[in-house]
Amino acid sequence: MASFRKRDGKWQARVKRHGFEPLARTFINKTDAEKWARSIEVQIERGTYTDPRRADRPGTTSLHDLIARYLRDVTPTKRNARSERYTLQRWQKAGFAPLPISDLTPALLARWRDEQLDQKAAPGTVRNALASLSAVIRHAALEWGFEDLQNPVMKIKRPAPSKGRTRRLLPGELEAIRQATESPWLVPIVDLAVETAMRQGELASLKWEHVDLDGRTAYLPSTKNGDARTVPLSFGAIAVLREFRGGVIRQISGSVFPIASHAISVAFRRAVARARAAYEGECAAQGDEPNPKHLVNLRFHDLRHEAASRLFERGLDSMEVASVTGHRTLQMLKRYTHLKAKELARKLA
Repeated sequence: MASFRKRDGKWQARVKRHGFEPLARTFINKTDAEKWARSIEVQIERGTYTDPRRADRPGTTSLHDLIARYLRDVTPTKRNARSERYTLQRWQKAGFAPLPISDLTPALLARWRDEQLDQKAAPGTVRNALASLSAVIRHAALEWGFEDLQNPVMKIKRPAPSKGRTRRLLPGELEAIRQATESPWLVPIVDLAVETAMRQGELASLKWEHVDLDGRTAYLPSTKNGDARTVPLSFGAIAVLREFRGGVIRQISGSVFPIASHAISVAFRRAVARARAAYEGECAAQGDEPNPKHLVNLRFHDLRHEAASRLFERGLDSMEVASVTGHRTLQMLKRYTHLKAKELARKLA
């Protein structure tokens, strides 16, 4: 909160916020004092404020301020800016965020890690949060003159990576989702995801000018791992695109799907919830016990798992599947691929 007082014919503005040293400045008139105080408050609220009194004393810069600078200067340049901003803003709310970064010790971070795990945070979430914090500290040491700054994240044990998900679509789930959605875009997006193994963000950014229906390919100039990729389109994928455009596919430009990546997640979650509720209602009406796995624990990214597995089941080898999905290593591809035992048994026969 800002406070103002008149002293010796001038106005002093004073700003106090949790996690920041009190700030004070004197002005000739009250209007200028109020404008200055409000500008400081807005910068703090947006996470863009850096205390100039600490600029030449890196060891006294708080973790909160260091993250604020990183959010302002570095995060906007990244592809994952939205998710990184959310993660780093959570660090700014940590109890030790107001401390000087020189006081950030491995023991302090180890306690934070254990508290998060005790509160049932997913190991992967904790690992990602620590990785984001480590990136901030490493950047400060390399680029901002904090040469003597030690990275405490590197001195603690991180939670073991979670086991890869093994969720495959169950019979009837895809059709139930298609019928339950209220989004005009989700049906073709879901169908195309299963046919192509494209990521959610790749589908959201797909452009008509990069789709070659005659050559049966879709070009992705920018993907999650930073590499461009050309995705071969199955006859099923082409049918989805043609039906989506009502057969009119010539001289089209712009986004294939006018929907943001986040909105796809929201639409998918809502469709799954509606489909599950409808399924439980049908079971109750018929006096049947619902399958506890049907339309439960299903995420949009599981469609990529499903697509990769189907490619293997259609007879493609590992390198061919990797060229479609864009995986850099076969180890990562293995985590995303879950073959059905019945299909493997049929091949062995």
